[in-house]
Amino acid sequence: MKINNNILSTIVSCLFFALFSWIVILLLSSKFSDTFSYIFFVFIRDHGLFAFLTNAILLCGSGVALGFLIIASWYNKLDVWLYAFALGVCIGLVYIVVFSASENPTSQEITDVLLIESSIDHRSVMESIWDYRWRILLSIVVYACFIFMPLVFAITHLVPNTKTYAGWLLEITKPSLNVVVIALFACAFQPFYLKTNAYDYIDLALLIAGIILLCIVLVRQKYELNFYGYSNLVMLGIEIVLIAICSNILASSDQYFSVRYMLYAFVFVVWCMECMYGYITYEEQPK
Repeated sequence: MKINNNILSTIVSCLFFALFSWIVILLLSSKFSDTFSYIFFVFIRDHGLFAFLTNAILLCGSGVALGFLIIASWYNKLDVWLYAFALGVCIGLVYIVVFSASENPTSQEITDVLLIESSIDHRSVMESIWDYRWRILLSIVVYACFIFMPLVFAITHLVPNTKTYAGWLLEITKPSLNVVVIALFACAFQPFYLKTNAYDYIDLALLIAGIILLCIVLVRQKYELNFYGYSNLVMLGIEIVLIAICSNILASSDQYFSVRYMLYAFVFVVWCMECMYGYITYEEQPK
């Protein structure tokens, strides 16, 4: 498992702490404050604050990709595949933001957000899966690419041969432990009980499997984490306890996934930043 104890990991951990603090404040306010009991539902509405933060993160990711192209060109260190990847990220993220912004925002009342008013119906399991197909597909990608693959590779001690081009490319793009922890944090944002669909329990089972794998990796391999690495693990643990307490809040609306979209965007952008930073600072590229 790749451990990044550099300036980039410090910046990422600080941003992660800011997102963590904001989410904690919203959940605790909705759970324990009568005055702000609906504040979480206000921000998860369509075209609400979390949708804005998602677009802002994606635009930052596009800017990072553009900066990478400029810096790599300046130092004459452009690999064709990473160049195509960075260019695709730069254009693709802007397209996603523009497409999202072009949708006509509709006025959405709090009662429309609450599951008791709008989301509970008599759809079959297959109908529910079809309705949520995009969020399910996105979650599968996050689980597979940013959680299970790097953890399984770490447990089985699969290390790419960096003397070959393919192995070098795998080493550059391998998610770090911080990316895995943040991805688990994103996937943990779900109600642990009061679930309304069968696939929600699959989501929970995958989360538990990911946490177990992470614990195995941390126990078997003694990683030398810095303060920020340990703080990310602590924030993941606090979030799990918090969600266990506030699951009824998340279960009240299926639009809690707006928060996961934001965190998924953060995971992807952080991973891109690590790949590009690793490429710029890598000493030698195999032919």
